[in-house]
Amino acid sequence: MTRKLVLLLVDGLRADTARDYLGYVQALDEAGRAHWRMLRCELPSLSRPLYATVLNGRPPLDHGILGNGQAGQRCGDTLFDDLAAAGRSSAIAAYHWVYELLAGEVFDPLRHREAALPSLGVQAARWYWEDDYPDSHLLADAEALRRAHAPDFLLVHPMGMDLAGHRHGGESTGYTFAARRLDQLLAQALPRWHAAGYDLLLTSDHGMHADHWHGGPLAVEREVPLIWLPHQAGEAGCPVPAHWPETQLGIRQFVARRLACP
Repeated sequence: MTRKLVLLLVDGLRADTARDYLGYVQALDEAGRAHWRMLRCELPSLSRPLYATVLNGRPPLDHGILGNGQAGQRCGDTLFDDLAAAGRSSAIAAYHWVYELLAGEVFDPLRHREAALPSLGVQAARWYWEDDYPDSHLLADAEALRRAHAPDFLLVHPMGMDLAGHRHGGESTGYTFAARRLDQLLAQALPRWHAAGYDLLLTSDHGMHADHWHGGPLAVEREVPLIWLPHQAGEAGCPVPAHWPETQLGIRQFVARRLACP
């Protein structure tokens, strides 16, 4: 069977918050059906630079996306180039900055809401542009894409954690409630993905400080989860998969090598 993978890039999810509040994901871990570790994100710990890093495997100082204001600038070659070269199909449900990093043009919501990127093997996409777009809607968008197109790779990028952190701070009940809500949504979506043969890699771009922001080198801003949730985990538990990334820079290679193998 051909391998299939969902990359869930949860915006603004701290590693400690994931461990403390993702109860469904923790249940899978306790049952031996997950492999869990922590990564330190690259610097600066800002969204647009780190979206680029996750996708292209290079630190911001190398790929040149150094702030959130570089609208329309492409981040160079990415894991989508790797997958397209290997003949693998993709779909994306994500924030419009991801579109800009891949397409190299400013996002226009009246033109690009469902813009595919066929040169990168992205056969279908749903892009959102309001930070308060609900995670529930975004995961429904992702599931609709999966059911309609059965891509080999699906990128899903919800914004609810980041929005809650900016509104309430990384030590707030508003922030932890957003994590609890995301966990409930995963409990609905992940069994469907697993049943369809998709493995899940869950991670984040950056963390969140109590002061409602991020961008610096503090642990609460840099430490993010990296969780492997395969669709099949035997009685022996969930072993570390081959080419497991030790840093954010290795996520591109992990995805490409994972899907390049039969």
